[in-house]
Amino acid sequence: MAHVKIIGAAGYAGNELARLLISHPRIESLRLIDKQVEEATSVWKFRPSLRGITDQQVVPDDDDSAADAVFFATPDGVAMRLARKYLERGMRVIDFSGDTRLRDPETHRTWYGIEHQDPALQQEAVYGLPELHRDRIRESRVIANPGCYATSVTLALSPAIRNNMVDTGMLIADCKSGLSGAGNHPSPAMHFPERFGNFNAYKITGHKHVPEIEQELSLLHGGEVRLSFVPHLLPVGRGILSTLYAPLRESRSVEEIQSVYEEAYASHPFVRVLPQGEECNLKSVQGSNFCDLSVHVDDRLGRLIITSALDNLIKGAAGQAVQNMNLVLDFDETDGLMQAGLWL
Repeated sequence: MAHVKIIGAAGYAGNELARLLISHPRIESLRLIDKQVEEATSVWKFRPSLRGITDQQVVPDDDDSAADAVFFATPDGVAMRLARKYLERGMRVIDFSGDTRLRDPETHRTWYGIEHQDPALQQEAVYGLPELHRDRIRESRVIANPGCYATSVTLALSPAIRNNMVDTGMLIADCKSGLSGAGNHPSPAMHFPERFGNFNAYKITGHKHVPEIEQELSLLHGGEVRLSFVPHLLPVGRGILSTLYAPLRESRSVEEIQSVYEEAYASHPFVRVLPQGEECNLKSVQGSNFCDLSVHVDDRLGRLIITSALDNLIKGAAGQAVQNMNLVLDFDETDGLMQAGLWL
């Protein structure tokens, strides 16, 4: 049994994490913390679906109680200031922000626009994508929970990269996300009349998930990987659908590549490689910790096309964080996460 804390429990990812941990079979105590509240406030004020299920309170400050794991569901710049004091007391840290995702300080400065205040934290962190780093995650003190887009893209391309199937200088990621990926702070661009029935690309050449995708795929490849990444906003609440385009190095059948992908993820419970002919969709993954992949080959152009679907708040954030917690605390990797998606 474990004692855990969430810092940033009032945001979308933070209170989704709270929802998962409240019903987790191995959690004995849970402390919810967020500076948005001035006094103890019921968690269902932020997630009304929890009314009648829990009396858990969100409080403005932490206390001195010990914990096995501390989650930072906070904006960039917070974990780098606060995580060290928890590590010094023997707690594991799982960070949702960009503070721990990149190994190179100069790359972090370029993409995030801030100087890192704890470079040692950055260097110690293990990138928390269990499908790539399960064994290292188990032994780590600091886990960098990946970005939602980065999870979708990296899971889709990893088997092809690892098996040297594609030209790694010509990758294209065309990604669409639900609005919850932008967080719960109101803005004119997220206003209902602006978003309803609308669809647009944004940050076409400068999204901060690009360097973490390139970092992880370059490690797999053993050389430089470059990616054109274009995110879009869908007028839906949650979910990411990504389409990845990669030139094949040599002619390969879809059956051969399908077999490679099925083998690559056979031991990973939350990646589902769909049978040939089935297409990914948001409804199948919303509310779940699953990532669905669909494999295609365009023989005319010699191009591999992979589609990837996941829930940005679960496998793209809170669910993946629980998966990482399960690994570092030596629980079953699937504990608290095997619920089906919502579908309707």
